[in-house]
Amino acid sequence: MDIPQVIHDVLIIGGGPAGLAVAARLRESTPSAVFSDAEHSRYQWIKKHAERTNIHRPKAHHAKGAKHTSTSHFGSASNKSTSSKDKALDIKVLDASGPNWMHTWKHNFSALRISHLRSPMFFHPCPRDRDGLLAFAHETGRSDTCLEIGGCVGKSMSKHRRKKKIARGCGVGKESAKAPLEIDERDRKDYFNPTTDLFHAYCDSIVGRYGLGKLIENKKVMSIEFDCLNPSNLDHERRTQESPPIFKVVTACGAVMFSKMVVLAIGSGGSPIMPRPLSTAEHEGACHSTQIRKGQFLPSNVMRKLQARRPTAVVVVGGGLTAAQIAINCLESGVSRVFMVMRSALKVKPFNIDLAWVAKYRNGEKAAFWSADSDEERYEMIQKARDGGSMTARFYRKLEPFISKKTLSIHPHTTISTQSFSPTSHTWTLTTSPPTPALSPPTQIDYIYYATGLSTNISTLPFLSAIRETYPIEIKCGLPCLTNELAWREDVPLFLIGRLAALRVGPDCETLEGARLGAERVSWAVQERMEREGDAGDGGGGGDEQGKYCEMCERIGAGNMYECLDGDGGEED
Repeated sequence: MDIPQVIHDVLIIGGGPAGLAVAARLRESTPSAVFSDAEHSRYQWIKKHAERTNIHRPKAHHAKGAKHTSTSHFGSASNKSTSSKDKALDIKVLDASGPNWMHTWKHNFSALRISHLRSPMFFHPCPRDRDGLLAFAHETGRSDTCLEIGGCVGKSMSKHRRKKKIARGCGVGKESAKAPLEIDERDRKDYFNPTTDLFHAYCDSIVGRYGLGKLIENKKVMSIEFDCLNPSNLDHERRTQESPPIFKVVTACGAVMFSKMVVLAIGSGGSPIMPRPLSTAEHEGACHSTQIRKGQFLPSNVMRKLQARRPTAVVVVGGGLTAAQIAINCLESGVSRVFMVMRSALKVKPFNIDLAWVAKYRNGEKAAFWSADSDEERYEMIQKARDGGSMTARFYRKLEPFISKKTLSIHPHTTISTQSFSPTSHTWTLTTSPPTPALSPPTQIDYIYYATGLSTNISTLPFLSAIRETYPIEIKCGLPCLTNELAWREDVPLFLIGRLAALRVGPDCETLEGARLGAERVSWAVQERMEREGDAGDGGGGGDEQGKYCEMCERIGAGNMYECLDGDGGEED
């Protein structure tokens, strides 16, 4: 192998919100706390890093007279010192969709004409402040544009009363008989949906704050190999197998890149879920929701009929929020009739997972998940929490007028049995199970949208084939059984966040909050490996472990830069 010219410290694959969360966390010197005191005390995988967090750093780890600086090891935007001792972490980001952060995310939101996020205000990729998006909304005068999330905030209730009410199954006074709300009234300010423009502006501010704009490159990864010899840190006489292995990443354009660690932040990484593969001709009459083009929501054959004032009919397969958004866009664009076909029941709820997993203090559900005895049990908990696709009450209210006008019909517990496409008329003929008279012949369907999500199976990702073969790990239902630090294996520093890390993070893994939590764990692991390889540096002291620890804590952002003001210098009596 040729000697690599550049070996990056961390290579992030994916420029979406998850990739942004990782890059920002690696450059934040004073991150906000993600885990509670109880979680630090209970779970060994968090307790292992407790001393590295700014709320769990014992004084005993202070070196007397140790000097703290404001320079972050990860190159914070406020101070970008590049001395040999405080050199910023070398980060590179690759994204297949575009040269800018969140290219695919912004494209999909624009193509589907989404005005507001489904997430609450405290779901965002910034590691510095949990309430950063809320503060940014007030700072920029956009707080009035956010929409309150109804049906999730209410009066606080004791655990005993909550259990009694659920068991009784009946209302008390004006209270409803459904399960009581989990979120206290005091947290109402957090449960608003930010506008798309507000969220994008906030993410752009994160990119600017940490100087991440020039890190991203528009390149598609074709293969990842590990255990390549790293000869760069040894002279010719010492260039032996003692050098730690590195990653070799090959892109579609033929570029070869090397890195000590790789973070995979590609969401599910899977392909669109389709009932069956479409032929070349059928692609003219159907598409997946991820294939909708920006600025061209309706296909050309439907547009021609609308311009000729002819009746049109569209089928939307799926019962989630994306399906509802597509249906509304079709009807508002003038489509005569829309049929929503979903294989399960119609579900209306504020978030795509149970409310107990989204609340500000969700330690109960997290504790049960992390304490599960097996990955099979965790997978069942994930499936139960997600419970298929769902739409918000606000979007269902938007559908109701069209249902009343009979321009929209919803068909739960229904699947498409047969479908045939006519290239001449550009229409579909469908049959369903159970039979649906409104969709049966001679009804002609002009277009089909599949809002059926993306597959999740790490075994189908071709660029990981070499890693899977050389370093096999256990896989459950398409999800890899990672370490608690979200690494592929203890000896392979390939980290995964997003849906592929579900068995370690939980049902909220693919949410914005899950991305921030995953970035926190990855940051801990990066710090530990940098220390292990000696990149932290001890200033030539060769034995001042306390000083080394304090310096590294400051660089990684795990400590408090003001602790050096402690008068006793951290010594214990």
